[in-house]
Amino acid sequence: MRNFLVVILIFFSIKSFSQSKSKEISSDVKLVVGLVVDQMKYEYIPKFWNKYGEKGFKRLINNGFTAKNAHYSYAVTSTGPGHATVVTGTSPNYHGIVGNDWYDPKINKSIYCVDDKNIEPVGTSKKIGKKSPKNLLVTTISDENRISTNFRGKTFSVALKDRSAVLSGGHTANLSFWFDDDDGKFVTSDYYVDELPKWVEKFNSKKNIDSYVQNWDTYYDIDTYTESGPDFNPYEGKILGKKNSVFPYDLINLSKKENGLVDYNAIKYSPSGNKILIDFALKAIDKESLGTDNDTDFIHIGFSSTDHIGHRFGSNSKEVQDTYIRLDKDIENLLNILDTKIGENNYLVYLSADHAITHSPDFLADNKIPFNKIASNKVFAPELNQFINNISNYNVFLNHEKINEMDEDVEEIKNKIKIVLSNEPWIYDVYDFGDLEEVVANNENYSLSMLLNNSHPKYRGDLAFFVNPFWVRRSSSTSNHGTPTTYDTHVPIIFYGKGVNPGSSYERHNVKDIAPTLAAILGINFPILTTGNVLSDAIK
Repeated sequence: MRNFLVVILIFFSIKSFSQSKSKEISSDVKLVVGLVVDQMKYEYIPKFWNKYGEKGFKRLINNGFTAKNAHYSYAVTSTGPGHATVVTGTSPNYHGIVGNDWYDPKINKSIYCVDDKNIEPVGTSKKIGKKSPKNLLVTTISDENRISTNFRGKTFSVALKDRSAVLSGGHTANLSFWFDDDDGKFVTSDYYVDELPKWVEKFNSKKNIDSYVQNWDTYYDIDTYTESGPDFNPYEGKILGKKNSVFPYDLINLSKKENGLVDYNAIKYSPSGNKILIDFALKAIDKESLGTDNDTDFIHIGFSSTDHIGHRFGSNSKEVQDTYIRLDKDIENLLNILDTKIGENNYLVYLSADHAITHSPDFLADNKIPFNKIASNKVFAPELNQFINNISNYNVFLNHEKINEMDEDVEEIKNKIKIVLSNEPWIYDVYDFGDLEEVVANNENYSLSMLLNNSHPKYRGDLAFFVNPFWVRRSSSTSNHGTPTTYDTHVPIIFYGKGVNPGSSYERHNVKDIAPTLAAILGINFPILTTGNVLSDAIK
């Protein structure tokens, strides 16, 4: 089955040749390192600038190219669509990852973006290992690199989250790994390999994994963290049973379970989650001989702890600030080792995020920003609700079987739903998907284009709605994302290294520009159905 998929990818890759940059570029990039920082909004760069060292973020920015006004162009700003967009050069309406989960009207149920019941776990017996990229409907930049090098170029991906690793790696990844935080080990599926490599088994030893369960205090004196709010405040959540959300965190003791086992969420909810990924990636570079020959290799690293910490403590917390200060040191360490192992002039780095984040709604409301929480989308009376199968990802899916059975008029049902939704304070407007493409083609309505870009025809509802600014879904998270507003779409794009022209731009760019820019530097085909543009100013 996988061989058949590869043949299909080759066919479409050849068909997409016309999309390649016309200028010939001779690339001798040995290794492309993709860094996607989960939930990193662009603001964290200037906000924490004075706390960063000179050789992490500052090295990438001062010696690379930064798009300072980069955004996502679709409504559901979440992890799955974000990682897919970074590597495919297009939006969900083409790559098919329209959310972390989505409703499939053909089977009348919700599906998770990387679940695959036909796949067996490797390194675990649990469902967390039954993952593959089967729902990704186009190629990725590293797929194209594999094809271009006659599959000599290797692809490796790793993240704490399965969806981050699987989608970044694409269809042809040699190895993709994600973290099982119940058992404390990196796992994969037989989509990639039949058994864990020996070096992974060694890395997964309890002694090694447990060494990442470390107590957490601020890197610098907490009194110098003036860029973030007070450590003790009413807006933050708690972790691992700690009675408050203030430094320090005695994670070694907090992670001890009554049965003597370790709660590995202590890694996920601390900067150690970033460090373990760096160490695992460096081990992969060494053991899998990445970047050691004339064929370009890829390694994708998805920093997931930043998202877990941001959700739990909020984007104005000391915890988030310290996490980014420590991530800066981790990136410095990564770059230093790459300099030694691969050669300073032999590798290319790109850095971005899968989405951004807003502040805690309560924090904003208390400071006169009129933020509100959507309590529920269950706003329909039973007589109307019976005609609705699902409401998710800004889509309303009708129960056409019920409508036909009761001999109701579809358009009349739609109009009734529109009226109810339009009366909700959190609704900006409601649209009929049947008219959406034509309407978008004839005007530049922001909300319409964001909805359409998030809508793959396979998973499209009957109606779509756009949420007003200052409204977020009520959840257990302190801060949240998933909206089409700029506080969720504005993320960094940074290119550094071989083939990159140092500089910056305030022009509005799109995250889907990353993949075609990489393709242009490497001189390979664009991913199929690429809709992003090459950032020409970023290329030497």
